[in-house]
Amino acid sequence: MKLLLLLLCMLTISAGYAQEKPIGVFQDHLDVGNPKIAGSTLYDEATQTYTIKGAGYNIWFGRDEFQFAYRKLKGDFIITADFGFVGTGGDPHRKIGWMVRESKDDNAAHVSAVAHGDGLTVLQWRRLKGALMRDPQDEIFSPKKNYQTIQLERSGKEIIMRAAHPGEPFHHIGSVIMNDMPEEVLAGLFIGSHNEGVVEEAHVWNVRIDQPVADGYNPGRDGYLGCRLEILNVFDGKRKIIHEESGRFEAPNWMPDGKKLIINKDGSLYKIPVAGGELEKINTGDVTRNNNDHGISFDGKTLAISSSSEGSGGSRVYVVPIDGGTPKLLTESAPSYWHGWAPNNKDVV
Repeated sequence: MKLLLLLLCMLTISAGYAQEKPIGVFQDHLDVGNPKIAGSTLYDEATQTYTIKGAGYNIWFGRDEFQFAYRKLKGDFIITADFGFVGTGGDPHRKIGWMVRESKDDNAAHVSAVAHGDGLTVLQWRRLKGALMRDPQDEIFSPKKNYQTIQLERSGKEIIMRAAHPGEPFHHIGSVIMNDMPEEVLAGLFIGSHNEGVVEEAHVWNVRIDQPVADGYNPGRDGYLGCRLEILNVFDGKRKIIHEESGRFEAPNWMPDGKKLIINKDGSLYKIPVAGGELEKINTGDVTRNNNDHGISFDGKTLAISSSSEGSGGSRVYVVPIDGGTPKLLTESAPSYWHGWAPNNKDVV
């Protein structure tokens, strides 16, 4: 199976929540509005997929009923996921999507990025607690239907919805200014059946919660962002996070057997299983200021690295056995950086 590797940088968000039931990246889940039939949210760690079930009369008028898996967030953020109902039929107005909500109250203010059972895609909102949601004053309809990827972004008081079909860029659906939305909100996945006597089910995958840096961010002054290493299946578009840190790491390379990757971090090189797991440090002797210019020979036996040393004048190129050992210096002059291997496994660029 062909896989595509992604290295994504993001701001690590603290998950130190107490006395709640964390499920995946979410703090808790519950039924809002006391639907007649209870809902549920489950998380499959192996596939990093959520299964969410819920009933409820609707998310409309002056109160709501639905299943909600949420996380408390402050400030600006971007939340993105892929959604798909399980099964066909059901009410055409059954709903899944993202919601940003002021509280757990059934009449709370909220903004929702909604995918309906018939493919209708809408940005909907209740500006104030207890207010009646109105058609069409409190919604923006997308001209297209059947989106798989849905995103909500909060930027100051503005909440923006985007959506995409598989393999396409995001389309801007619309935005709304929520002047009275509190600084801390509940942001998460929801499902509602639009039928009090029916439970609907959906799968949600590629769930990402990111918080962008402030305007004027400077890594030298403010510190580097955390990093996230992902594997993307190019056939079905599903992404899997295999490693995250609050610090910096970079430049993943596939090992020849396809089972491990090599990354660099804090001047050292590490192996990590493609399925995820512990980092394994590669011995590079006293060459310990390695940068991101490294690569594996075609025969899989040798690793070329670029590294600086005290008083060297910059980076120089070395080679070392793939499992570690004593590096051999290739370039006396500095700065010099590795760029590629020749097919003969004897020369480098």
